[in-house]
Amino acid sequence: MTPSTSALIVAVVGVVGTLLSGVLAHRGALRSKSMELDHAEQQRREERSAEWHRAAINERKASYAAFNQHLRQFHQALSRHYLALAEGHSGTEQTQEREESRSNLRNTYAEAQMVIPDDVLAAGGKLVHQLHRIHALLAQHEQQTAAEESLGDIRERLERASEGLYEVRQTMRKDLGITELPVRRPDGYGVN
Repeated sequence: MTPSTSALIVAVVGVVGTLLSGVLAHRGALRSKSMELDHAEQQRREERSAEWHRAAINERKASYAAFNQHLRQFHQALSRHYLALAEGHSGTEQTQEREESRSNLRNTYAEAQMVIPDDVLAAGGKLVHQLHRIHALLAQHEQQTAAEESLGDIRERLERASEGLYEVRQTMRKDLGITELPVRRPDGYGVN
């Protein structure tokens, strides 16, 4: 191999190397940019997912608060109506309060059914049905028709429904991850 051939080969390799380094650098930059864009897109997806999750939790909390409030109001209205009947007097005021509370609960329960998970819905639905049964029994006593159950039986139903209020609330709180207490009320819990 002559010196001029060697010089020519070295020159060709140098030019090819220079050209290839530019191409390789450009490809590396494109790959880096592509990875940056993919990473940014992944972050946006994660942020949207986290935002959706926060919104769903906030919606669930609002639904739980309204559902719990209307369950308690209906239970209180039924309890007041029971006491009035037990004392021998019941007027349109108790009936109106009972019907209004029932209607509010029905609307809130319908909304809650679209947002709350199955375990909370099962516990809440059971209590709603208990309260509606008490409502029907109180109406029988109010109308002085042949009542299916005595006022004493209704009082026991109200007490069981009170325990149901605790269970539903604790099921909601457990779903939100904000309680260590069991779903069923521990013995002596809340007793003075």
